Amino acid sequence: MNATALQNLLGLFFLKPNERVFVESLATLLIAATAVALRRRRTVVRPASLSLLAAGFFVDALNTLFTATPNLHEIGDGLAIVLFAFGAVRLLLEIIDWSVRRGRSSVSSIFKDLVMFVLYAVIVLVVLRLDFKVDVGPLLATSAVATVVIGLALQETLGNIFSGLTLQMQKPFEPGDWVRSSIHVGRVLGVGWRSTTVLTINNERLEIPNALIAKDVLVSYAGERICDEVTVGISYVEAPNRVREVILGALLDVSGILRKPEPEVLAWEYGDSAIKYRIKYWISDYGSREQARDRVTTALWYVLRRNAMEIPFPIRTLQMRHTRHEREAEKEFERTLISDLRKVDFLTDLADEELSMLISNARIHQFGAGEPVVRQGDKAESFFILRRGTVEVTAHRDDGTHVHIAELAPPSFFGEIALMTGDARNATVRAHTDAEILEMGREAFTRLFREHPEVASRMSEVIAARVTETRGILASMPKEDGGRTQGNWLLAKMRAVFDL
Repeated sequence: MNATALQNLLGLFFLKPNERVFVESLATLLIAATAVALRRRRTVVRPASLSLLAAGFFVDALNTLFTATPNLHEIGDGLAIVLFAFGAVRLLLEIIDWSVRRGRSSVSSIFKDLVMFVLYAVIVLVVLRLDFKVDVGPLLATSAVATVVIGLALQETLGNIFSGLTLQMQKPFEPGDWVRSSIHVGRVLGVGWRSTTVLTINNERLEIPNALIAKDVLVSYAGERICDEVTVGISYVEAPNRVREVILGALLDVSGILRKPEPEVLAWEYGDSAIKYRIKYWISDYGSREQARDRVTTALWYVLRRNAMEIPFPIRTLQMRHTRHEREAEKEFERTLISDLRKVDFLTDLADEELSMLISNARIHQFGAGEPVVRQGDKAESFFILRRGTVEVTAHRDDGTHVHIAELAPPSFFGEIALMTGDARNATVRAHTDAEILEMGREAFTRLFREHPEVASRMSEVIAARVTETRGILASMPKEDGGRTQGNWLLAKMRAVFDL
């Protein structure tokens, strides 16, 4: 042979032997250096592919220098073309695999490996036939017999391989999907020759045999929307429609819960001490299921407690008379609430008797961090005093943007303007931390104003002055309008709202 097969393949036969050796040696160094540089980096081209190419060039360069022994020269010639062809096949398949599967977090390599092994076998047979003049017919027949023997010995392994091929062709899931097979739940990383790799929520890496997955019932959570649910029992005293209204209102503000499809609350079963409700909601990622369920369960506790909806459990109730200590505790609590009311500027001058009328139907609520207390645009029916925690006041403009107004801490209060004027809420107040809030409804103020009309007049002047100074809500109104002051204007609104 005037030139080696690799030289003919690359078109280097027109170079002199020394020139060919120099070119191939330089190519060997460059490719090897590139392979070393990429050894610890995740790139499209793997170092192993480049190493095979470099080895092919190196063997061919040595083969060009040492031509004294024809048999060794022929062997080196075949070895060089095999190494170079192996590297070229690997490089080509890696580029094709990357172009087809780019953008995915993880992929399965079983098809690429299968094609690579088949091409390797073809390359070896071609080199044996063309370079060494070997008759490959008997070799193929012998290989078939060996394949049958090996197949019988490796039935389980081959079962996993063919199951992996089946999974790749049918594609019941893709890498990155959440699946459930038997007792295993996790995110698929890829399908290999023997097993499918799954990463659980607890970050446990499972290697599940492909044959086991192929035989078992497989549940895939690959959809854009995944339904989850929690169950809660609520007292028979509560009307189901009222329960449904309260729970659905709470789910509107739970982060991670999809608005479409809308959550559902189903009265499901009459239990021993409660009606059981199934609360169904949708999430976009199965991986966030536990966090979403935690937020839903937490929100339910707060909203049910605020609305005095009992979650019964088996107990034995004993009816007993109030002891002296309990009566004293109730009186102390009433004095505490009156003290809280006196911290409000327009209630400071009221007598204890008048303040007692206000707290007669007062309620104390617990709000979890992130829950809304009032929403902008809602109808105003209550006035609030912050007893513990902090709340954030925000408002949204006409263009949809949200503006942070203030962060309130005890003993702040809010909601009095909308309550007194009958206007809609002009801001949203949301719990920034867990908060305890005292709520007084319209009924208490109506009773107070009817029995003590002069209180309404005093309160209107104080509220109007504070609004003018701090919020500017009434700043655009003239301070004199036919002899009516801003306080008189607010008093007229209060009389209309409270039907005085």
